Amino acid sequence: MIAAIENYGRVYRLLKANVPVTIEMNVDAKFTGDHEHGFDTIAEIPGTDPKLKDEVVMVGGHLDSWAAATGATDNGAGTVVALEVMRILNALQVKPRRTIRIGLWTGEEQGLFGSIGYVKQHFGFVPLSTAPDQVKLPEWLRKPAGPLQLKPDQQKISAYFNVDNGSGKILGVYLQENVAEAPIFAQWIEPLKDLGVTAISVRDTGGTDHESFDAVGIPGFQFIQDKLDYASRTHHSEYGPPTNGYKRATSRRAATVEAIFVYNTAMRDQMLPRKALPHPELEEQRKAPLKKLMPGAVEVEEKEPH
Repeated sequence: MIAAIENYGRVYRLLKANVPVTIEMNVDAKFTGDHEHGFDTIAEIPGTDPKLKDEVVMVGGHLDSWAAATGATDNGAGTVVALEVMRILNALQVKPRRTIRIGLWTGEEQGLFGSIGYVKQHFGFVPLSTAPDQVKLPEWLRKPAGPLQLKPDQQKISAYFNVDNGSGKILGVYLQENVAEAPIFAQWIEPLKDLGVTAISVRDTGGTDHESFDAVGIPGFQFIQDKLDYASRTHHSEYGPPTNGYKRATSRRAATVEAIFVYNTAMRDQMLPRKALPHPELEEQRKAPLKKLMPGAVEVEEKEPH
């Protein structure tokens, strides 16, 4: 069912006030096939350092949206910011030591399909359970069945940076629990404080494409943004084209901030530090005794809206 946000909001407010609500709807379902194709868009600025040019820094966002939404803030804004990062670097005619690559993903809303597919093809993947009950599920719901399988290029990517929380100005960056990044990023944001960039959060935030990289041990980061009316009005809704001057200005600032992070990553002598490799199969084993003791327990994980 597709409902405009104001219609949904009216129903929500009535129920909140304990007013009974009756809804009449027509549901017209259509199956379009099991093998729909999606396409990622990839481009890059080649590195120039003979020793580092095969290493990569990535920036990205996702192109797809919900059927009822304009897609302007989720994630047209983040896509435009990523494109603007590349435009800025090209306009400045920088000669990055490492290759700078942009990835604009498809299928994020269905389960990060575009970025997971790219990461699986180039960097690594987690083997999934082939139990009869598991193969009936989409891949993103299946249980891990073994340790990470990494490809050689996993060692050649320094970081992935993502914007996917609307058109608000960047306030800082989530470290994704990679505490070794804190002093590095603190140095980078020092000259950006007049733009309001001050926050460094250790938090592991989720809900978008940086998770695909983080899942295979690559430093993946999502920026902290001013929420504006993202969660209350424009997220997955028919509203939200970032047309006013403030939103245009914040998107330009976001591109400036992200361009600085990408450039600094491409130019430093070492790649960014990494966390220990994840072991999702061990996490499943750890959960198993708890599930036996508390079979009705429901896991709750806080995620940032994207």
